[in-house]
This record gives sequence, C-alpha cells and structure tokens, in this order.
Amino acid sequence: MPASAHNPIRIKVCGITTPEQAEACIDLGANMIGINCWKPSPRYVDPEKLAVIVHAIAGRVETVALFVNENPLQVNRLMEQYPLDTAQLHGDETPDYTRELKFPWFKAFRVNDDFQPSLIVQYGQTRFLLDAYSKNRYGGTGRTFDWEIAIHAKQQGKLMLAGGLTPDNAAEAVKRVQPDALDVCSGVESQPGIKDLEAVKRFIQNARGANRETPGIMMDHPEHEPLSRPTS
Repeated sequence: MPASAHNPIRIKVCGITTPEQAEACIDLGANMIGINCWKPSPRYVDPEKLAVIVHAIAGRVETVALFVNENPLQVNRLMEQYPLDTAQLHGDETPDYTRELKFPWFKAFRVNDDFQPSLIVQYGQTRFLLDAYSKNRYGGTGRTFDWEIAIHAKQQGKLMLAGGLTPDNAAEAVKRVQPDALDVCSGVESQPGIKDLEAVKRFIQNARGANRETPGIMMDHPEHEPLSRPTS
C-alpha cells in the first residue's frame, strides 16, 4: 500500500548504549534499535550491558545487533542468549558465512565508486543496508555516498539507507531515494554512543513528514518483518 501516516517509513537508530536512550528513541518513533557488538567501535556494548538494553525494550521494536567479521558461532550464541531479533552483518562477511547463521540477518554493504549492486543478489536477501565506505571504519563514519547508487540498488530488494544521515538531510533522503527504511547513528549524537534526543526527534519528524508528502513510496511491512533466514 502507499506510504501514509498509518504506514510510515521505518527508522533505525543505531549505536544505542543505554536502556534509557533506547526507550527514549522508541518513544520518539524509532522502529528499530541498533546495538553495536563490534569491540573496536566507540559505541561497543559489552554482553552485560547488551542484556540490560534488550530486556528493557524486548517486544516493543526490532532489536538489531551489529557484527563485524565476528565468528558465526559467536553471533549465534549472542543472538540466542539475549535474545535479539536480527543480526546486521557490517563487515566483509561472504554468502558462505551467512549459511552458518541460525537467526534472521541482513547484510550491510559499504558503498564506494566501484560498488556493484549486483553483489546484493548473491546474499539472497529480502532487505539490505547501504552505508558509506571508509577504509578505516565499519559504519558510523558520518559520510554520505552517491544516492543514485542507492536508487539503482532498490530493484534488488528492500533498501535500508545509511551513511551521513542527519535531521537536515533526512527529508531529502526520503524524497530522492524513497527507501524502505533510514538508519541513523552519528548524525543524531552529541558524542559517540550518546544520542541527542532533540536531534533524534527532528530526524524522525523530518523523515516521516517527507514520507507523507512524497507520492509513490511503497511500504509493505509488518512491525517486525521477517528478514533473511538460514536455509538448509
């Protein structure tokens, strides 16, 4: 059905580090909460804190754990233990790697000038994330990329757009790219891992406002949409 006030674009707030901020972002309208499980990240959440955050918000929204080149056995263990809804693979994971996962997942692709959208097909996904490429960092770079690549890639599935999104460009991203979801991290922070809740509020308001104003955006997703699942 066409996007409307009753079926708005989905918003993922990533890099959450406390249960209080997770709950506040949900109250502001976030559909997905992203928690970083990659140790080198300044937004890394250890298992003890992860358990507290997930317990506070379980069942309210989709909880997404971000992994970077993690051992798939460890991914499965964390996903089962806490439990989390979805794994976001933000590193150099291969299609063969994903066959070892026992829980829903989606792949994040870091986009540079050489990126080929046909790569997405190899993962057999129902949705995927596009983020800006950085040589030294996996996500949270604050950089945008050429949105024409994202527009072209949409034919491969349901697009979650990330990379340098802020309250100031959220509306433009919705109008130009018309993704299924937006993923924001550093663009709504006062410092790494600490969200500026006023910025989160403006981001969601601007994205949803553009969503309502833009004809032709198609959104067809339940509150907790099944993602790529392992196949035997």
